[in-house]
Amino acid sequence: MNLARCKSIFQKEGKHILRDPFTLILALLLPFLIVIIFGNAFEFNLKDISMVVVDHDKSQESRQLIETFSSSGYFKTYFTESPEDAIAEIHNEKAKIALIIPPDFDKRVSSGQADVQIIVDGADNTSLNAVRGYITRIGVLASLKLYPFSASRASKTYARYTCNVEASSAKVNASGATTGSNVMLVFNPELDSKWFTIPGLSAVIIALVSILLTSLTICKEREQGSMELLLSTPVKSVEIIVGKILPYALLGWIGFGIVYAAARFLYEIPFFGHHWILLLGTAIFILDYLAIGLFISITATQQQMAVQMALIIGLLPTMLLSGFVFPIEYMPRPLQYITMIFPARWYIEITRCEFLKASEFADLVVPFAALIILGIVIITAAIKKFKDTLE
Repeated sequence: MNLARCKSIFQKEGKHILRDPFTLILALLLPFLIVIIFGNAFEFNLKDISMVVVDHDKSQESRQLIETFSSSGYFKTYFTESPEDAIAEIHNEKAKIALIIPPDFDKRVSSGQADVQIIVDGADNTSLNAVRGYITRIGVLASLKLYPFSASRASKTYARYTCNVEASSAKVNASGATTGSNVMLVFNPELDSKWFTIPGLSAVIIALVSILLTSLTICKEREQGSMELLLSTPVKSVEIIVGKILPYALLGWIGFGIVYAAARFLYEIPFFGHHWILLLGTAIFILDYLAIGLFISITATQQQMAVQMALIIGLLPTMLLSGFVFPIEYMPRPLQYITMIFPARWYIEITRCEFLKASEFADLVVPFAALIILGIVIITAAIKKFKDTLE
């Protein structure tokens, strides 16, 4: 391989990129916009959930219970007069939760057998588990204040719009001290969704730049008729491939730098791991996705087809089958095996482990091995396909 010829192809492709406003916007402006939009749009922690309260007791204990819910930041409380009105508020989608406190709540607190009814709108099951978790946590917190507080399962199910929730409660031993389990959150103690989503955004942006732009490079040359002129020169096929993908590798690194800078300085996400491990994983991942884009560019006969193949083969699996949004361990078993053929699944594991867990290289042998194996397979297929195209 002649490095001088590779440099010439690199300079030629770089000039094409600089003269194309669409490419520059896609490579430089779009990654920044994605970080801003995704960083603020992906919020798994629900806040200000509307809760309608029916307080039949109106005692100090009931006010303390309501205050525990409203001061948590998860719930925004307001009052109504009767349980029927509360059910109507849920039915009309004005409230997600109804808290019904019985008339003798203060006396039951004193006796250690206080129950309240909590009714939750179960129509949106995507947020139901989170709401149940909040109720459980606040129930334990309330038990520390009221001692024998317990939120029990509501006795009725109100049509298909509501479901009943049983909140866990701490127990009171014979001496009157409250006992319960202590939960310690590690790696993300504040449960900040940005700590989970932002590191994985580098995979999305690299996929966008590497696959989408690279998939157009050879296909565009073929459509414009300049590929024949290029092949008539002494440049070898490998030199054409290397020279053409290097500018997009540089754009991929710029996209990664934008994500890293936004994570560290804009969203103040800590980095506990080793930078050399993250950079090594990023280099292999960029190479893998450049090879995918190159394979698409060689296979597609038109730019429109190349874009469609890039979306289907690269971008959609990166979003849906990489663990970026949906945890892989909760997917059906066959789908979990399918995710293994996409490099983004392994790269996102590396980025999150390095950002939050400070994992050593020995802990990430499997993701690195998968990225290397996939890269060898994809690069070999791309080179072979390109040679077959020339024959």
